[in-house]
Amino acid sequence: MAKLLLSTYELKTGMMLGETVLNNYGAVIVSEGTILDEYIIRKLGNLELPKIKVICEENNIPLRETSDAFNMQYSKNMDSIRNIICDLEAGKGIDVGKINRVAESVILKASERKDIVRCLNQIKLSGEYLYTHSINVSLLSMLLGKWLGYKETEIKKLVIAGLLHDVGKTRVSSKILNKPGKLTEEEYNEIKKHAVYGYRILENEKNMDKDVSHAVLMHHEREDGSGYPMGIKGEKISKLAKVIAVADIYDAMTSNRVYKERESAFEVFRMMERESIGKLDIKVVNALLSNIASYFVGDFAKLNDGRVCEIVYINPRFVSSPIINIDGGYIDLSEDTDLIIEEIL
Repeated sequence: MAKLLLSTYELKTGMMLGETVLNNYGAVIVSEGTILDEYIIRKLGNLELPKIKVICEENNIPLRETSDAFNMQYSKNMDSIRNIICDLEAGKGIDVGKINRVAESVILKASERKDIVRCLNQIKLSGEYLYTHSINVSLLSMLLGKWLGYKETEIKKLVIAGLLHDVGKTRVSSKILNKPGKLTEEEYNEIKKHAVYGYRILENEKNMDKDVSHAVLMHHEREDGSGYPMGIKGEKISKLAKVIAVADIYDAMTSNRVYKERESAFEVFRMMERESIGKLDIKVVNALLSNIASYFVGDFAKLNDGRVCEIVYINPRFVSSPIINIDGGYIDLSEDTDLIIEEIL
């Protein structure tokens, strides 16, 4: 391995960052040890740094192509989930071995957190929603489990539960699932049954862990008893289900669906800060807010007035309202309440 000081135009994908890069506010832009991809190189170029320390192989061949490998595995996993869903729709059982292989591949990506966060923020096709949502919830649930200090055995259960949390929707009419307009009360009540349908599918699989089945059953329960299907409260809700619930809401709200366009990540942060108290487990919500928002530092975003800004600092007390830079001037969105971030670019 060689340690080099390079200009940003000399950086190549696959090189490893040899130092942590901070902005003028002292916020971490990219951490030491990060494998560079085109997105990160572009972000570093925007900082106009004179030199950046990197680690690469002696012959200057990149260490690995992280983003390409991540995207290829993501596509492969989506194909696997699509096959699993199709089998269920055809009345077949779940291939537990295939689910375990997908789960293992997700866990192997645990260190590639920037790729995961970027993937969660990408625009997804509404027609692929059930497949991408299953993978995204498993990825985010894994991160939440890591941030919460869960054991590896619990994290694997979280990943599997994330992959399978919506399998019950294979028992719901596609006309209801894909209806672009407002659902009738009867249609909404039918969709709400997917948690029970999913549980019944899994309880028939002798090799399926009961904790996973219970997480699938309870991922729409809420701390105050306002959830479904049982309306249970607090400690009666599965520990894993509380994590899946937060991951499910975050990815659903930041995805395009047939009946609703996506929200920006910061709008979802705002909702969670204001509306999740008493509904979601506050420890899980705080784990999400205090960790995931930092990955957007250095990103460009579009404001509700049409201007483009750079996110330069995340205030831990007001995660949804970062400090931004517009044309060399800084604005604290927690003080300027008329401005909100509409889209991460």
